[in-house]
Amino acid sequence: MNISCNHFQQKGFVHLEKSLTSLNLSRIESALTEISQHALSTQTDSAPGLVVVTEAGNAEQLCRIEYLAGCSPYFAQELVPCLAQLIEQHLGHPVNLFKDKCNFKHPGGGAFTPHQDITAYRHFASNYQVTAAVLLDAAVEENGALEIATHWNLTPKDAPLVETPRGLLPLLPSYQGGPRNGDIDDSLCADMRWQRIDAAPGDIILFDSYIPHRSSENRSSSTRRILFFTFNLASEGDFYHSYYRSKWATPDNPIFHVSTPTLHSSRQTNASTVPNSVER
Repeated sequence: MNISCNHFQQKGFVHLEKSLTSLNLSRIESALTEISQHALSTQTDSAPGLVVVTEAGNAEQLCRIEYLAGCSPYFAQELVPCLAQLIEQHLGHPVNLFKDKCNFKHPGGGAFTPHQDITAYRHFASNYQVTAAVLLDAAVEENGALEIATHWNLTPKDAPLVETPRGLLPLLPSYQGGPRNGDIDDSLCADMRWQRIDAAPGDIILFDSYIPHRSSENRSSSTRRILFFTFNLASEGDFYHSYYRSKWATPDNPIFHVSTPTLHSSRQTNASTVPNSVER
């Protein structure tokens, strides 16, 4: 097992520079342009297709688009297998595509608050996922680079433990509903140490669904785009189409809007923001 594989197994994330990824960025850009040029006119609740999500404060500004592999033969047939192979090298288990998206963090675009991805995925019969974040633009402090929590104080009573390929990992208490839906409990965040991952176009960051992460708002004058392809263990099943059938049916459901600067039904209610450990 090489150094990067060891790092992923021990830490739950690894940063792979472009020289190690061999991505065809020009082809990726072309495919993304082909499927997103009319994104704002797409209706997510009319027919299966591209999922378009705008920012809560600006309905004309894209936050993300999803269902990339479902809309692009290049993504489905070339990029996804490449990323799956990369993840399998680090994880040691076969994987299937679970979901995908491109996050557009435009100038002034909102922050993604501290969360675990498993909080959003727990509604499906999958206990463990790994995401490949593909950088299309440089990510630095000013434009909201990904930040990973590397340490926090936790006692056995704070969170249930889940068996994963990386051993027992904690499902951290998070806020349920309301404008802070999915955010990790403030009492834990106060003790977290964060590592910002500055990355260049063509770099890939692998991280699993139990790693707390966040990113700040974009304070620069340029857009920061990242593709996120999330995979689950092949032994758990194939959820890609069932995931998007659920999202097409209820696009504003809070389970699809965890710790994001987007509009969804929990923002429009008086739902409790008391942190709860999620029951599985």
